[in-house]
Amino acid sequence: MSQKGFRATLVVAALISVFILSFNASAQTRIGAVQGTVKDPNGALVSGANVTITQPITGYRQSAQTDAEGNFKLVNIPFNTYTVHAEATGFQATEQSIDLESTVPLNVDLTLAISGANETVNVTSGTTLVEPDKTSSDTDISQTLIERQAGATPSRGIEAIVASAPGFAPDDNGRLHPRGSESQVQYVVDGIPITDNLSAIFSTSLDARTLRTVEVLTGGIPAEFGDKLAGVVNVNTRSGLEAPTNGGVTFSGGSFSTGEVSADFSTHTEKFGFLANLSATTSQRFLDPPTIENFHNFGRTGKGFFRLDYRFSDNDSLRGTFLFGGTNFQVPNRLEQQLAGQDQRQRLRDNSQFITYDHIFSDTAIGQFSFFNRYSTARLTSNPLSTPVAAFQDRILQNTGGIAAITLTRGSQIIKFGGQFTITPVRENFSFYPTTRFEDFTDAVGNTIPNPVNGFTAANPFVFNGRRTGRTLSLYAQDHFTLFRNFTVDAGLRYDNYRLVIKDSGLSPRIGIAYFIPRTQTTLRASYNRFFQTPPAENLLLASSFEAAALSPLAVIQGQSGVRPILPDKQHVFEIGVQQSVSRYFRINLAAYQKRITNFADKDQFLDTGVIFPISISLGRVTGEELRVETTDISGFRGFLSYANSRAYGVTPINGGLFLGESANSLDTPGLIFANDHDQRNSAQFQVSYTHHPTGIYAIFGGRYDSGYPVDVEPGATLADFTAQNF
Repeated sequence: MSQKGFRATLVVAALISVFILSFNASAQTRIGAVQGTVKDPNGALVSGANVTITQPITGYRQSAQTDAEGNFKLVNIPFNTYTVHAEATGFQATEQSIDLESTVPLNVDLTLAISGANETVNVTSGTTLVEPDKTSSDTDISQTLIERQAGATPSRGIEAIVASAPGFAPDDNGRLHPRGSESQVQYVVDGIPITDNLSAIFSTSLDARTLRTVEVLTGGIPAEFGDKLAGVVNVNTRSGLEAPTNGGVTFSGGSFSTGEVSADFSTHTEKFGFLANLSATTSQRFLDPPTIENFHNFGRTGKGFFRLDYRFSDNDSLRGTFLFGGTNFQVPNRLEQQLAGQDQRQRLRDNSQFITYDHIFSDTAIGQFSFFNRYSTARLTSNPLSTPVAAFQDRILQNTGGIAAITLTRGSQIIKFGGQFTITPVRENFSFYPTTRFEDFTDAVGNTIPNPVNGFTAANPFVFNGRRTGRTLSLYAQDHFTLFRNFTVDAGLRYDNYRLVIKDSGLSPRIGIAYFIPRTQTTLRASYNRFFQTPPAENLLLASSFEAAALSPLAVIQGQSGVRPILPDKQHVFEIGVQQSVSRYFRINLAAYQKRITNFADKDQFLDTGVIFPISISLGRVTGEELRVETTDISGFRGFLSYANSRAYGVTPINGGLFLGESANSLDTPGLIFANDHDQRNSAQFQVSYTHHPTGIYAIFGGRYDSGYPVDVEPGATLADFTAQNF
């Protein structure tokens, strides 16, 4: 980032930070708090009692002691079902099951019985592994998977964690395809959405070691979430308020000269918490190479995370999350590029500032008000020996805005409404020239038409310089209520108004229902979602430009000069599912879904440069089925199994991108049905871990299977050709 750009970012952050307490603009925080008192049989308050909240499937655990007045409070707890356990010297332990599903603190009062000769645990309500009122498809990632990552570079492990959820198919360089979609993943960090692409060739990913909890939503998504919705990764970062004062340094390494060093530190007082994490990684196999030989593939990255928490009072708190990262890497070469001496490199930089103020108005109302700013840059350079093109890029993407949400509770009913306003300045500079000759085009009657790409030279390259500022306004309201006993309804409506390259708006109704059968411990669910997904902002200006359209095969052959802009991806999503408890140890989750899509969002890589342009496919259809089996702790053993089957199809024509010589028929002929390049039919993953609780020693074993993606086969290709390429 330039000094000018960095100063501008700091000025914006400072100004809006001052303004935040009066800003009234959706915090998508899905974390809550549990508070209450511990009493003896006579109603006297018990001080010094140990209170612990646990989740048997994810392994989540948090503890606190009651104060002199017998009060306790546990914070930063993700929505889920839990068991609250209380114990104190001279009393029998007691447990109570709760269902946390609101940001409004949940009050839990516990009563301890006097200790007797035959001590038992007093259970005030039955514990269940299923979520009785869950209308969405989500996966709560276990603490074991988050905290015990295997690999030489644990700071880059977030993609593997997310991909363990059913429906996610991993691609090269950390790109994820949830439920047949192309990288339409949104990370929500402490209630703040990041809609930038966080894969390795776009930005710096989150360090999973800074995360307290991870929730992955893929279906039945509430109205509070918008923009990128194929997969919502809702993460709650670690807080210094929950950690003792300590620090440490970690080293790790592996093959290909891969190494990583990280350091962390945390401390807190009664009202203030601070946590920091820094890491640096280097590798000779930084990206997934296009060939087995791994040519020209060195990279290094550094990232930092800071979180500050301050509690003004029991009703007011402020937290700030600050991220920064930088990556320098070589673009991997194919054999012919390595022999030619190609040297292409990318440089990525990003920083983020998230500030949230929480205010509890009453026992039934809470407000959350946030400011966010994210600034990222990407630069590509090439040497004259690059082939088939020498390409250059310098782009900037910024997202700055405010979020507000109010949550109200009345018994089991939870009402939430809010809004978000985002300003998105974008600047794109891109140029290239060919270093080898591109094939000319042939029209329908056999005439040869010169390819305009061959007219560009080092002295007269293709040049695009674009700059725009986008604005997005979103408003929503949602209601979670019990229609009748064991029958839950989630109803919501969202409005999005989007302006960048084009102007568009959409209403998105969301409806979900769940019915709980206590006798069999079964939850049946169904949902309908309408999605309005804005186009990816990375390289959007060029992909939607006249300059790019003029190079497309159809424009050259038919003499067309118009621009077909990339439009928002609009979907109708239908889903049914069931969650089933099997004894006290297993939980099974099944889902089946169908997506009907207009302007199906996709992406296309520009040759081998690592630069990816957004495109949209006229129509799309995705169907699939998913399975998730999870266990509680069974004598130290814990595990999961995920499986997904899906089918993803698109219908031409295709808009956007930067295509230099591809077949006109395959891109622009209307009505052609084809399997998307991320149409993976089968994927499965499992993991089993064992922990020896007295010593803390653990072992993990796991594996993954992916059936693979479609590939384009050149006319006349044979099996021998694939064998020669090590397929």
